[in-house]
Amino acid sequence: MNPTMNHHVGRLALAVLLVLSPVALVGCNRMNGPTPTEMAQTHYQRGDYARAQTAAARAAATAGGTQRDLAHYMAGMSAYRLNNYPTAARYLSVAVNSRDEALAADARSTLGLIYSTQGRYEAAANMLLRSADLHTGEDRAQAYFYAGVAQQKLGRWPQARTSLILSQRSTRDQSLIQQINQHLAVTGYTIQVGAFANRTNADNTARAYASKASRAGLGSVLVTPSTDSVGRVVNLVQVGRYATFNAANTARAKLGDRGAVIVPLQR
Repeated sequence: MNPTMNHHVGRLALAVLLVLSPVALVGCNRMNGPTPTEMAQTHYQRGDYARAQTAAARAAATAGGTQRDLAHYMAGMSAYRLNNYPTAARYLSVAVNSRDEALAADARSTLGLIYSTQGRYEAAANMLLRSADLHTGEDRAQAYFYAGVAQQKLGRWPQARTSLILSQRSTRDQSLIQQINQHLAVTGYTIQVGAFANRTNADNTARAYASKASRAGLGSVLVTPSTDSVGRVVNLVQVGRYATFNAANTARAKLGDRGAVIVPLQR
């Protein structure tokens, strides 16, 4: 998961906890101490996600109504922070149907990002678009952006373009606008096996991979000049051209090179 995703999830999680924290107080008997929901909130805000998940799971099993939804959300977010994506998805799958639209929207955003991390791009795109329906402003822009990225990985280029343009129209964040423009230029995927400052080294590597690619039926091996983050010329050695991320992933497996990476192609 990239840093932008982590920032997005963290901001939403904290916002929801702050907005919804009064819910946990309804019906609370202060003489009996804090409820499991309150304890989960406290642990989460302190960064103690293991205790937060335990407390929230206890509340999710006993609470009703909005408190139950909030408890599932917090259990899911805590599991997410612990990199336990299956557990996080299980709890968030309940929270996404909450009658509280703010909670449901944020649960959908996080669940969509989890699906993307798991390579479940169909489910990710659907969940993120459902999230965008409930969000406004920058949160809507983020949801549309990640939905567009998931649609690109599915090879659904017209739908992806629509989602990215909707994201562009919803944001004033210049860093997000830059990412959107980069993704609007994406046309497919390739397998990158090396990046060299020296063109001779790049050509030698391309020749070495050409026979492998031919035997595996993966298409041409090309050396593509590019620039790195500081403007230096690099020569990228890339194998094949693919319309979907999964097709590129399958081809990489056939190539048998664990160091190869899948990168987007841009016009």
